[in-house]
Amino acid sequence: IVGTFTSVSLDPPLVSFLADRSSTTLRTIRTAGRFCANALAGNQERLSRRLATGPAQERFADTSWQASSLGNPVLDGIVAWVDCAVEQIVEIGDHLLVVGRVHDLRVESLKTPLLFFRGGYGDYLSNAALLLDRLVGWDEIGR
Repeated sequence: IVGTFTSVSLDPPLVSFLADRSSTTLRTIRTAGRFCANALAGNQERLSRRLATGPAQERFADTSWQASSLGNPVLDGIVAWVDCAVEQIVEIGDHLLVVGRVHDLRVESLKTPLLFFRGGYGDYLSNAALLLDRLVGWDEIGR
């Protein structure tokens, strides 16, 4: 589970994420030389929590997935995935920037993505609706 995932380049197609130096998953990614970024759906909070904090050997227990063309796990029920080979790893402070060359990607569903912000989970539509609800009538305040 990462909080920072972004597009780096369209030509060549590159993406990146930041990982804590102590990440056990990062050790696995370095050894394999590949990874798949799965965009979890709004209803997958429990899975996110297990993947982020559970013991490494139990993170994929009871989780259905299929192998990508590179052999990476593509989780069932997700919004989208990006399958990559590690292009470069850069040390930055107490984190490592992992840059991946995109080999394949796919949108799997029209579900809303799971978001994590200020210690809590939500999905894009519910958080956007909450914000819009708070802004309704904002220009009338103080008139």
